[in-house]
Formats: sequence, C-alpha cells, structure tokens
Amino acid sequence: MLVLLFLLAPIVIIVAVSGSPTDIIEFPPSGISLQWYQRIFHDPMWIGATRMSFTAAFLTAIASLVLGIAASIALVRGSFYGKNTIRIFLMSPLVVPKIIIAIGLYFLYVKLRIVGTLAGLVAAHTVIAMPYVVMIMSAAFFGLDRRLEWAASSLGASPMRTLWLVVFPLLRPAILSSALFAFIASFDDIILSLFLTKLSEPTLPRQIWVNVQQIIDPSIAAVATLMTAVSVLGLGLLSWIQRGPARRKAV
Repeated sequence: MLVLLFLLAPIVIIVAVSGSPTDIIEFPPSGISLQWYQRIFHDPMWIGATRMSFTAAFLTAIASLVLGIAASIALVRGSFYGKNTIRIFLMSPLVVPKIIIAIGLYFLYVKLRIVGTLAGLVAAHTVIAMPYVVMIMSAAFFGLDRRLEWAASSLGASPMRTLWLVVFPLLRPAILSSALFAFIASFDDIILSLFLTKLSEPTLPRQIWVNVQQIIDPSIAAVATLMTAVSVLGLGLLSWIQRGPARRKAV
C-alpha cells in the first residue's frame, strides 16, 4: 500500500498543480481553474508539439508492427543459423541505456543529414519499440494452434491468405497490445527526442523539458497531466483487449 501511495503521489501533485489559478506552481493550489488547459489548447507551440508526438507515435506503432511481426514469424517458425543471436540483438534496446542509443543515432544521423526529420525520429523510436512487439508477438505465435493453419492450407488457401484470414484474426489481441506498447514507448520518450528533434519542431516531452528550463508555470503540469491520461487510457485499453478472450469464453 505504501509503495502504491509513493508511486501515485507525484501524479496527484501534478494533477492538483495543473488546476492552479495563479501563474506560479504551488501545492496545494489556492483554488481550481482550467485556464492552463485552455491555454495549451490555444497555444501553437503546444499544439505543434502534440501533433508531432501523436504523428511520430502512430507511425512508430505501424513500423514496429510490420517489422516486429515479420521478425517474430522468422524467429518462431524459422530455422536458421544465428537465430538466438538475432533475438538477443532485437531485444537489446530494453537493456541498453537510451542515452547510448541516442548518442549513437545522433552521430549516424549527422552523417546521413536526417537529424530533426520525422522519418529519423520514427526510425529511432522504432528501435526502442520493436522489442515489445517482438516479445508479445513471439509469445502469441508460440501459443497459436498450427492445426488451424494446416486446415486452411488443406482447403486450398495460400500461405499469405492463411496468414491474413486465419492467423491475424486469431492474434488480434496480441497485435493491438503490441501496437499500444509501441505507441506509448514513442509518445513518452524524451531522451531520443532531445537528441534527434529540432527545437522548432519538438515532441511534447521535449517541449516540457524546454519550458522547465525557461518558463516554469502550471501549463507544464497541465500538459504532463494530459500525457499521463493518454498513457493510462492506453494501458486501460490494453487491459480490456487482453480480457477479450476470457470474456468470449465466458459467453
């Protein structure tokens, strides 16, 4: 219980501060006001950062799914030399510090002249999001009953048709879960964004970082509250998706 309170306390403080009626950060606030939420929804700076974060996260989720599903099929169904090495390499971003990845990608991007581009940011976020997709989808492919695929093949379905009409519908919860994890991994990232985005086109985490250094007001808490809400909604949706098979069995 104490651990839960310790984890929730910062979130409660941020939410309370975001409703402050004054121009300074104070806790507890002297009143309740939504002016800071109204301000960020009308501020081009925050609107641009929000658009960048959602766009990058959406594209990262798609790229991670395509590459992660392909990698999972190869790792689970394939038999080739160095498979375990490739699996370890794909999962390594989970254990390698993000600052190391960011520095390495920064010097690579400088040579390729793609620092500050959306494509570069999506590629970098795909690196840190793919391990979640590979982990979830590999487990899903391991648990899939292959007799259903064999039955489809015996009825004349091609491998691609079997994959699209049989395998993917059965793995829909895992696919959606993977996409949500990839989206959140990109949406909440700050370290890669600090190195790989322009100051004029930041993501939400980077813009919060800039404001903390320059202008400290409750708008930062309001943005942080909205980002927390997005993550919580994503995790809630993930929990609902994972309970789907259990609900269908109960019916």
